[in-house]
Amino acid sequence: MVVAVLGTGSIGTRHLAVLGALPGVRPLAVPLRIQRREELARAGHEVAQDLPAAFTEGARAAVIATDTRRHVADAVQALALGFDLLVEKPLACDTKGARQIRDVALRNGRRVFVGCVLRFSASLNAFRAHLARVGRLHSVHIECRSFLPDWRPGQPYKDSYSAREDEGGVLRDLVHEIDYAAWLFGWPRRLFARVRNLGRLGIAADEQAEMSWEADSGAVVTVGLDYLTRPTRRGICAAGELGTLTWNAVEQGVTVSVAGEAAATQRLAEERNNMFRAQAAAFVASCQDGRDVALATAEDGVRALAVIEAARRSMATDRSEEVNYP
Repeated sequence: MVVAVLGTGSIGTRHLAVLGALPGVRPLAVPLRIQRREELARAGHEVAQDLPAAFTEGARAAVIATDTRRHVADAVQALALGFDLLVEKPLACDTKGARQIRDVALRNGRRVFVGCVLRFSASLNAFRAHLARVGRLHSVHIECRSFLPDWRPGQPYKDSYSAREDEGGVLRDLVHEIDYAAWLFGWPRRLFARVRNLGRLGIAADEQAEMSWEADSGAVVTVGLDYLTRPTRRGICAAGELGTLTWNAVEQGVTVSVAGEAAATQRLAEERNNMFRAQAAAFVASCQDGRDVALATAEDGVRALAVIEAARRSMATDRSEEVNYP
């Protein structure tokens, strides 16, 4: 199976590597810059000039790993050519663009998935498997807090897409937390949020977001995101009638604390490429045999952006806002 990878920056290069490690898969690099073609060819990658050329080479599946502001145009072109797609998160900059991708895919009979790779984390899946042990939930706290200047050593953070108001910011950049919150606990009907740029980093995009909603189960879910915290914190604490379950994404551990029992911690350390490899395998299998239940769908991608837009409305109105799922 030939899989094209459009965009060959750091994330695109990672996709090329993990696809190349899968049996029976032939990755095909589609760089945006002419000079990258020679670099990739020297590194041993097969290279196509553009998506039509990749299609001629036999590719029928593609990974869209370009900047978020390009996702709509790149995905629509690929879908029109006949590709099934894995689009890096977020699906688009807003729900309008995400709906366009979803609707074009439906009209063309193609599959579109979103690169929400944490769904393939071994430790997060262990957390999911243990949820029933703590009984009915009443409180869930999710957070992803880190320091943006530490993200990409060697690259000025103010020049990254993360800093751009129209395609970056914590809500879009850390959409993983919105996605897995919904995957684990259900999509919110309405929410309250504070979305702020505190001027600490000198960027135009939002630096911090705090959201809360009531899940259909009755549990109150809070999500805290920021670019401002050192050291990095990422994880979940879910409190239920029988005990508490925590996921520490940094240490890749899950701790179950049930009343009357000693707390038990399970460590599932894995390399980051393992998650990407599992996601790539699921994408390839889905293109060949049908949908993998763990993959985030285009509909999930649209819904995550609807949550983001509700959060921005809540900040503007200073009240709880309904999430309008297109």
